[in-house]
Amino acid sequence: MVIGIIAILVSLTSVALSQAGGNARQARALSNLKQVGTAWIQYANQNDDRAMLGYADPGVQSYFKMRTKDRAGQAVAAADAAYYPHRLLPFLGYDRSLMYDYISEYEDVTSIPNDVIALNPAWGYNAYYLGGWWEMQGSQPTMRYGATAGVVCRSLSQIERTTEMIVFCASSYTEPGLIKAPDELRLGSSWVCPHILGTELIWRSTDGGNFGNVQVSSATVGQYIASLFSSPNRANAAASHVQQVQGGGAAMEVVIAQSVPTRRIKNFVQTVRADMSTALQGFGDLMDQRKFINAANRSSDPYSFGHN
Repeated sequence: MVIGIIAILVSLTSVALSQAGGNARQARALSNLKQVGTAWIQYANQNDDRAMLGYADPGVQSYFKMRTKDRAGQAVAAADAAYYPHRLLPFLGYDRSLMYDYISEYEDVTSIPNDVIALNPAWGYNAYYLGGWWEMQGSQPTMRYGATAGVVCRSLSQIERTTEMIVFCASSYTEPGLIKAPDELRLGSSWVCPHILGTELIWRSTDGGNFGNVQVSSATVGQYIASLFSSPNRANAAASHVQQVQGGGAAMEVVIAQSVPTRRIKNFVQTVRADMSTALQGFGDLMDQRKFINAANRSSDPYSFGHN
């Protein structure tokens, strides 16, 4: 009996210690995330309020005469400088631990290769809608979604709801499928997508259990997106979509391989907003497109907002 009681007490203590450890890691992660967000503000302050570009391919870097250097003053390869980390690290005092401590493969963050730095920070940037995703088309740099008015914020002053607009959040590049459990060691990604990117359904929150009640399966994504932009069917499509949101945030269904919000510790995604407030948010909450896209603020149905 005594041994049994001791075993119960040990198990309770182990659970308590595990929870305390998770809380401590969560607090540290949010602190790191806020410092990354603050560096983003500093970048804009030194660049006439311009938001840091989300992505700039080598041709765009050459056209705009962008030069990225490492701590030693050596030029960073254009392919690695295309993503945000190497461009933001100078504003973090080159402290890699703020973005790469989660990677257990490297005992010393200074030994992380440049391509891993470029592609796998813990925090994904809202790259398509803040600063923009830039690629060369012919001889001209072109911003994806730039032709749609009010969609991309090129400067910080254009952000309408700074208390809601996500700048960075925990992210990972994920293949199609169902993601149920948080994964603290899942490899990060340097950008993050809202659940509808342009007109494509990328991911959605689910109840993680009964998919028989989910009215929009991966087999009918095309019809679903078409219905969003067809006014006679819009009400039914929106009602179906909101029903999924209310169904819970216990899991995520990834429809198209992309960089998506990720739960690293416990059941919430770590985020930092444009006002530099941090928050733990569920998948259902992140399906509100106003958290990623300025123009969604003027939509009557922000959960189903998309654009051409």
